[in-house]
This record gives sequence, structure tokens and C-alpha cells, in this order.
Amino acid sequence: MKYLIGLTITTTASCGTWLVPLDCQTIQEAIDEAADGDEIVVAAGIWKEQIDFSGKTLLIRSEVGAEKTVIDAGRRGTVVTCCSGEGAVIEGFTIRNGEAEVGGGIYILNASPTFRLCMIDFNSAKQGGGVYARSGNPIFDQCVFSFNDAEDGDGIWAKYARPELTACIFAGDSIGWESGEMVTVRDTNSPAGACCIRDVCVQTASVACWEAGGLYRGEATTCIEACEPICDEDVSGDGVVNLTDVLRVISAFGFCP
Repeated sequence: MKYLIGLTITTTASCGTWLVPLDCQTIQEAIDEAADGDEIVVAAGIWKEQIDFSGKTLLIRSEVGAEKTVIDAGRRGTVVTCCSGEGAVIEGFTIRNGEAEVGGGIYILNASPTFRLCMIDFNSAKQGGGVYARSGNPIFDQCVFSFNDAEDGDGIWAKYARPELTACIFAGDSIGWESGEMVTVRDTNSPAGACCIRDVCVQTASVACWEAGGLYRGEATTCIEACEPICDEDVSGDGVVNLTDVLRVISAFGFCP
């Protein structure tokens, strides 16, 4: 009988799914127990903790989505840390109240994790209030960046990294980088054109470009010399000064920050 019980426990553990808080009391405890390829499913609630993937390739997802599942660091440091590794995925969380020198919400080093359907808000740092990415290619799919604060890069700060953004929203947050990296802003459902973000050009749709704080040069335009200034009055960057430019200026009327 003891042998049969031991066999049953081994078989159950091999399924690779960990439920929080049913199997483990915290998300970090589940990460520590899990092996590469395992899935961690987190119930709704405010999880007062900081998590570290510890270099493991895991899928961490919420049961009911980001609005009802919050990882809150309580201003004690970075909320989510990913150092080394490929293929880690975190899906359906609000990442909130992180505070650190770099990467208040998310700190990425030598890693290429995927964040999907996440809300990254109310985090702060000197660089990368929402995200600090160094030496990696992280993917942000359908994420919202808002109310993050930093001296450099409220939303994302990249160094020797190439973040890829798909259908993300930046509600007042900025994207920054150094050493010539590129932030790729994707919107696969609309015609693409050249988008100028600071001194870098990316191919994306108009809405994705504007949400990233870029200057859109028009559909079917390419990045070859597209980001050279056309004229100051061409606010939309489509090569024509028209009513669209006037309306954009009116909508932003007031004191500059």
C-alpha cells in the first residue's frame, strides 16, 4: 500500500500543472517547485509578492485575467524578474507597485520571455519604470503600459535588447533605449508604414505607431530615409499639411509637460 501511494504521488506530480493557492500558497513557491515546461495557474486575487523565473521555461497564467489578478510588490523592489532563458510566458496579470533602480515592474537580463494580455502600471525606477530589458528579445503581446514613472523610459527602457510589441497600448508612457537598439511595434491587422520613434524607424500600422509615441509617415512607406524631417507643420508625418495636422495640434492644446 505504501508503494502504491508513492506511485500515485509521482504520477500526479509528473502532469506539470501547479495550482496557486491549491498546490502552492504563492506564485514564487510554485515557480520554485516547477520544472521546465510546467504550467502554473493562478487564482484571482492580489498577490503581495515579487517573483523570479529563476531561468526556468514556464507558463504562468491567471485563471480570470489581468483585471482581477494582480502581482503587487508593495514598493519593495522589482515585481517580475527574468534572468537568462528563452520561452518563459506570463499571461493575464496586472504587474504593479514595483520600485527599483532599474526595471520597477519587470527586469529582464539575457532573456526573451513573453508577456501576454498584461497590464503594467504604477511602477517606478530610474530606468525602465515599467520594463528594463538588457540583452534579450522580450515579446509584449496585447499589453497596456500606464502610470509608470522613470527618468528614462516610463514604459520600457531597452539596452542591448530588442523588445517586440504587438498591439500594445502606451497610455502616456514612453519607450526608450540606448546603444542603437530597436523597439519593434507590430500591428498585423492594418496596413504598415514607416514609424519614426526618436531616431529609429520601425514598420507598423498608424495606430500602433501613435500609441508608441512615434511619427507615422504613411501607408506603404519604408524606413529608407523616412525619418528625416519633412517639415515642422506636418504633425502626422504623412508628408502633407492638412486638417489632420490641425486637429492633432488642437487635441494637444495646452502647456507642454
